[in-house]
Amino acid sequence: MGCFAFLTNNKRSDAASIQTDSTLVGATFDAEKSRKLAAADAASPVKPDLTGPRLSALRKLMDEEAVDFYLVPTDDAHATEYTSPSDQRRVWISGFTGSAGTAIVGKDSAHLFVDGRYHIQAADQLDDNWTLHKVGVSGVLDWPAWIVEQAKEGIKVGLDPALTSYTQGKSLVTSLAAKQASAVFPSRNLVDAAWGSDRPAPTSFPVYEHELKYAGKPATAKIEDVKKDLKSAPEGSVYFLSALDEVAWLLNLRGASIPCHPVFPAYVLITKDKSVLFIRNELLPEGKDADKYVRGTLKLDIQPYDSVWDYLRRWSSEGSDGRKLVSGEKLSYAVANAVGDEKLALLDPSPVALRKAIKNDVELEGFRKSHIRDGAAWVKWAAWLEEQVKVKRAKVDEWEAAVKFQDIRKELPLYAGDSYDAISATGPNAALPHYETPEKNSRVIDRETPYLNDSGAQYHDGTIDCTRTVHFGRATAEQKRAYTRVLQGHIRLSEVKFPAGTTGVQLDPIARHALWQDGYDYRHGTGHGIGSFMDVHEGPQGFSTMSGGSKKPVALEENMVLTNEPGFYEEGHFGIRTESLLAVKRVATHRGFGDVAWYGFERITQVPIATNLVDFSLLSYSEARWLKEHNADVRKTLLPLIKDDKRAVRWLRRQ
Repeated sequence: MGCFAFLTNNKRSDAASIQTDSTLVGATFDAEKSRKLAAADAASPVKPDLTGPRLSALRKLMDEEAVDFYLVPTDDAHATEYTSPSDQRRVWISGFTGSAGTAIVGKDSAHLFVDGRYHIQAADQLDDNWTLHKVGVSGVLDWPAWIVEQAKEGIKVGLDPALTSYTQGKSLVTSLAAKQASAVFPSRNLVDAAWGSDRPAPTSFPVYEHELKYAGKPATAKIEDVKKDLKSAPEGSVYFLSALDEVAWLLNLRGASIPCHPVFPAYVLITKDKSVLFIRNELLPEGKDADKYVRGTLKLDIQPYDSVWDYLRRWSSEGSDGRKLVSGEKLSYAVANAVGDEKLALLDPSPVALRKAIKNDVELEGFRKSHIRDGAAWVKWAAWLEEQVKVKRAKVDEWEAAVKFQDIRKELPLYAGDSYDAISATGPNAALPHYETPEKNSRVIDRETPYLNDSGAQYHDGTIDCTRTVHFGRATAEQKRAYTRVLQGHIRLSEVKFPAGTTGVQLDPIARHALWQDGYDYRHGTGHGIGSFMDVHEGPQGFSTMSGGSKKPVALEENMVLTNEPGFYEEGHFGIRTESLLAVKRVATHRGFGDVAWYGFERITQVPIATNLVDFSLLSYSEARWLKEHNADVRKTLLPLIKDDKRAVRWLRRQ
């Protein structure tokens, strides 16, 4: 189970709620780059007509529904970062496999909107039926502004409210109404209907209990915490969970319905008296262990997954007018349609998401243990790769390197799949932060440019996200300088101390300071939260302009876990990123100003940082010492685990 998407060509699919605050976010292209891309597009040969028949099938259904435009987002019904193959509607209709983007199909045109991460990829993948909108380029509107601009009196924009966030849906309805146009909601998803029998069936792998020895807190206690959240709400109010990571975490359940995420499609509704789980029957077979746990231990009322809408409508029509449906802000517009805007009480950040972000002691220990095991796997793989490329001069390509690492990880205890699609990139490919390593025609790892590996695994006791950049030849002065500035940012963020109340927004510039001195930068956040055997991107915590998944910056709290991953990307040449996990911890300071708690970070990741790319003349004494101590500590921790692999031992001792 888990994510094997990079081995099966099922590509990553981010939800809109993640797009703005995951690590690798929102590059914008300057005018010169835009002109070059436009020229390249113009020179491209005519592409095969992949999507023409699909668009024709969709437009026939649009005519039946009297719809002028149809919105095809990346999201599934739960705003999940990754989506299952059956929910990859935007991929199917457009042919674009990137992790974020929105398609809009008109009666005689088709449009794809992507940010700067995907300008090049989308231009390559779209056929001639599509117009690419390179959001971020001067003068290019994002999709909500564009569709409102197109709206004339009487125009109808069709959308599936279950795939549209409440805030986005409400804004769109209001904006269209102001133009005497309208948003309409067909009773069926038109892409699904056009897709027909070729659409993959939903994954039916049953859910299972996430054992207390890994979860650290009983689900019954978590549910009681949610009931406490309802005490301040009007009588008769309910708490509604639709985010899949929140559902899985709350109930101490895991599944395998979505690549890379050990979650499953479900909704949970909690009142002061009972809790209801809406789930497909095949995911919770009657009489099995998980069913007994859910019904017996948790005492949940089990209802069919699709019955949630009738249930919400009945709740809305009965009882006190003042009661509220309380939820996190990542809620679909379909929920508002079911209960009415006036009965929604959206909380940002979601209290469940915030509790999930603050790891308990058992979860933290699981992080430590899983990263030690994974660090040993990394060393064995890195030693193999260096021998192949540097010593044997073998032609190992990016794909082969990624597969070899996955094979090593698969042998580890508690392994449960990949945590995301591996980025295995050499040369100019490493300059693409969201590079998708292809199975065929993958670039051979060279000895002239840095090689970047960003990969992770899911273990029952922890989730891995790690990036290291290495060089198998002689690095140029520019490569070394860029690598060293990235390393300095990584070190400075690792060592920072800060008072309670500090947000990731405030700390993000610390990782950029050394790069800025040389005019380097990177167009993504410095780090994101990460779940415990859960989503690799977790909010609301993070080091970025939005500080994580919340719309407002969230203060970092003790036991939150985040990534520290500054980088630099020289388009067309090379890319560098160094990433480790950090856990927020209490620290002692000389003064402790403000009579508040002060925090620092504990490093969780146990992987050496390459030194042959470092320009030591740029490092301060304390930075050089940090690097030496970092690798020495990793060496001491991992040597006992790899003692039977002589090649790995030799490699690790050299680091």
